Amino acid sequence: MTESQLVLGWELTPTLEPRYWLDINSKSGHQSDLDLVRVPSSSIATHTAIIAQSGSGKSFFLGRFLEEILIKTKCRCIVLDPNADFKKVHEVASAQLWEDASYDILKRKGKLPHESSRDEFNADWSKIPIRIFTAKPPPHSAYGQIQIWWPSIGIDLISDDVEPMLRSELYHCHRFVNAIAHLSEIRCAVKKTSCEILNESSKFLNLLRTGNSDTLRAALQADFNVADLTPPKGAKDLDWIYEPYGQLFGKIMFSQKVNNRIQVAVTAAKYISEPIENFYFSKAREFHAAGIIETSIHNVREARLKSSALPLRLEVIDLPSLQDRSARFLAISSILNNEWERVRREWNISLHGNPQDDNRVPTFIIIDEAHNLIPHTPRNNAENSLREQFRRIIAEGRKYGLFLILVSQRPDKLDPLIVSECENRALMKLNSSSVLTSARTLLGLDEIPSRMIEKCLEFPTGRALLVGPWANGGSKLLFSAARRTVEGGRDLRPEYWSIPY
Repeated sequence: MTESQLVLGWELTPTLEPRYWLDINSKSGHQSDLDLVRVPSSSIATHTAIIAQSGSGKSFFLGRFLEEILIKTKCRCIVLDPNADFKKVHEVASAQLWEDASYDILKRKGKLPHESSRDEFNADWSKIPIRIFTAKPPPHSAYGQIQIWWPSIGIDLISDDVEPMLRSELYHCHRFVNAIAHLSEIRCAVKKTSCEILNESSKFLNLLRTGNSDTLRAALQADFNVADLTPPKGAKDLDWIYEPYGQLFGKIMFSQKVNNRIQVAVTAAKYISEPIENFYFSKAREFHAAGIIETSIHNVREARLKSSALPLRLEVIDLPSLQDRSARFLAISSILNNEWERVRREWNISLHGNPQDDNRVPTFIIIDEAHNLIPHTPRNNAENSLREQFRRIIAEGRKYGLFLILVSQRPDKLDPLIVSECENRALMKLNSSSVLTSARTLLGLDEIPSRMIEKCLEFPTGRALLVGPWANGGSKLLFSAARRTVEGGRDLRPEYWSIPY
């Protein structure tokens, strides 16, 4: 089957106007292929950087790119949405977008879809499983509750309040809870029970306080007896335990995993003082009381099974719904960790299977306002920890099919190590020569003629310069085709505020 082509925009005239729409009789869907800018679907399998100033039309271009990825490929997308731009992405724009499509030559603007009607787009978009995760979801099937699985977070995200000498203890405390969580997940899945992971961990630490390491080990071995925890045949929610090694070898591996987690828990517990234990659990319960984290294994397992029954193609994380900055960092860290573990697990399984049966697909993590999450100079442990997670994805994600799409107004504030790995690059309207110079250096655009790069300073809204594989290894100018889903964020209306009462 021939690979699909993503329609990102319209061909431009030398004066940067969308050529097809200069005829006042032009209509959506009546254009020829020569009027459209298309990119091969295979060319997007890389990290991407989009640099655009405020008012450049980046939200529309990013929305368009996202829509085309989901419609024209089998890929998944996760949007870390700082401005609620994608909070209504499940809704398709009204039919007026297609019926009234036109280009205003004086304002040099226009929302220009390429399909003939709303129905044509909606027929494809309605098939995409979408979930918008928010702190307080409305009663609608497209929305879900943000659930941050406590053991999945990076400990650096809660260690800024702790003296450097005590951070090691905090690390061991979190390692202990992770080991107990892993063992409890196996037990709860096999025996169809549930538990609250903070209470479970506290129970075992109390044994250590009243006894010693041998007391703790004996209790763990009794509670998590390998013979009692052997997964039943066909336990779909336990595929990650056996992996495709065969039944006998799988049982050996399973036994080793259980015993290994018990050893990790016993070793970590030796280094946890009572004050650090109290700090750790009070911090966890503080986040839990605020509705930020999930600590019930039953709830997490149910969410995983529901997700696997209907795999989501698009997940939007509504970051503004999390009022606290630390809560946002916890959510993002958990998502990155879960995705990293998922793609590594699927990669490992695929190595033991028939190459023709490998049905893995790329996953794109889209980060708007990326300079806030991947800064050039982190200000604290939390920012540094998050940046390291992104660095790991940018360095190793390709072989697992995990890619970043970075969007930023400030290239000079982005981590240069991450930006340098982005092969697909897009420049939209830039307001100053200094920003242009910074973008050119960071994105490695020295091979692009200066006269073309400098056009970015003159770009009206909606124009973009593509560089890299999606431009056949060269460069390409375009006018962004219309975003067809509803944009959640919005600007102030000058027609209202610019006149007196």
